Amino acid sequence: MIAELHRHLRFAALFGLTTLVWTATSTNTIADDPPADQKKPAAAQAKEGSEKATEKKNDPAPAKEADAKKDDAKKEDDKKEKEDAKKDGDKKPDSDKPAAKPDAAKKADSGKKTDAKKPAANKNEADKKPAAATVKSIFADEALEDAVRREVFAKRYNDEPITASDVAKISRVVGIDQKITSLEGLQHCKELMLIDLRDNAISDLSPIANLKRLQSVSLSDNKIRDIGPLKDLTSMQYLDLSGNKIADLSPVANMSNLRTLYAADNRLTDIAVVAKLPKLWSLDVAKNQIRDLRPVSGLSWLTTLEFSGNQIDSLKPVAGLTDLKMLLMSRNQVKDLSPLVDACRKDAESDRRFAPYLQVYLGGNPLDEKTLQNAKAELESFGVDVFVK
Repeated sequence: MIAELHRHLRFAALFGLTTLVWTATSTNTIADDPPADQKKPAAAQAKEGSEKATEKKNDPAPAKEADAKKDDAKKEDDKKEKEDAKKDGDKKPDSDKPAAKPDAAKKADSGKKTDAKKPAANKNEADKKPAAATVKSIFADEALEDAVRREVFAKRYNDEPITASDVAKISRVVGIDQKITSLEGLQHCKELMLIDLRDNAISDLSPIANLKRLQSVSLSDNKIRDIGPLKDLTSMQYLDLSGNKIADLSPVANMSNLRTLYAADNRLTDIAVVAKLPKLWSLDVAKNQIRDLRPVSGLSWLTTLEFSGNQIDSLKPVAGLTDLKMLLMSRNQVKDLSPLVDACRKDAESDRRFAPYLQVYLGGNPLDEKTLQNAKAELESFGVDVFVK
């Protein structure tokens, strides 16, 4: 039994030593080798990871918490980025600042901002084009404007206002008996050569004072007293001022090209100025208060001389006018016809250039009947036509 006990003691001691050695060896192995799960092959690790992911997906609560955390983190990051950007902007050095815009650009930008803030109604108003400036006619008198309009082809058949450029090239204006009272506006008609405005109510001629190309002007039966504005119109060839209230003809003195002058039915007493018009063919000063014919004695080109209704008492000044074709002396103070008879006799005895073509009107003069009839018979013998009524 004792032997059996010793055997058991030896076995126990051997077993304990073996256990101790094994324990030490196991400890060293654990410290030197990686964990068991790290020794698993890659496929096993992938499978295990897939299983864990599947478990996470199947668990909704942790997913939501994760998403919430991500959102919070994103918001926090965004906030931080904004703060950083703001700080960077504040700390930006002057050298990095853009160049200051010029005033014009600032105004443009300001205008853009203002327009952007305007309500829709204001925007529509801004889009509308500004109203065109009102164009006024250059003529104060509508009747004169109508007369001129007929010469402006582009506006002949409409009622658009006539402008200075419209009339710059027109050469004539005709408006007879249109109740025209003003010539204002004609000063713009720089190329005018003819004006015929008879039978109106015109009194002021100053608007045409500088129309140097004028050659023919008819202003009979108006209300003209002063013809001073015409004094520099030296191209004038035809001038009719009959039926006005003119007492002074002197402004026509420089019209050396004048061929025809009609100044009947005015307030003239003196026609001395006509002696300065050597090219005059026709002179009509009837119905005035003229007494003296001498100013016409040197006008050798005269073919027509109308002095009816004046105070002429002598025909001597016309004796040398051998180109006369018509002499009208009715209603004057002529008592002696001998100067006219002598001139016709002289012509009959020579070239007969004068008497056979002459017509004489002598009615209404203080001639006794015998003297008148004797003179009439002798004049007719030379080929003169004599009218005594």
